[in-house]
Amino acid sequence: MVKAIVDEILAAEARADEIVAAATQRAKEIRERGEKEREEILADAKKEAAALLSTLEAETEAAAQKAESLAMERGAKEAAAVRQSAAGRVTDAAKEISERVLAKYGVTAL
Repeated sequence: MVKAIVDEILAAEARADEIVAAATQRAKEIRERGEKEREEILADAKKEAAALLSTLEAETEAAAQKAESLAMERGAKEAAAVRQSAAGRVTDAAKEISERVLAKYGVTAL
């Protein structure tokens, strides 16, 4: 009877060892799968971030080019307006300067 009890205890310990070993193996598999999934998620996130950054850079560049084009167009219009308004005044200014120079030096007509 004592032998039977000892045998039962030894069998229970063996089963417990098997359960612990199986649980340890299962925990290892779960940890490995988790690490693999983490790596995959991280790689996907990096790809998505790179794609987003590329898109943002392209959109920013397009917006900057549009703003530059509008500024250049506006500047060209303003320059044309200044040239146009100055055209008549330059002729008038040249006439007045020549009259002043001629008057200053006593020449009234040529």
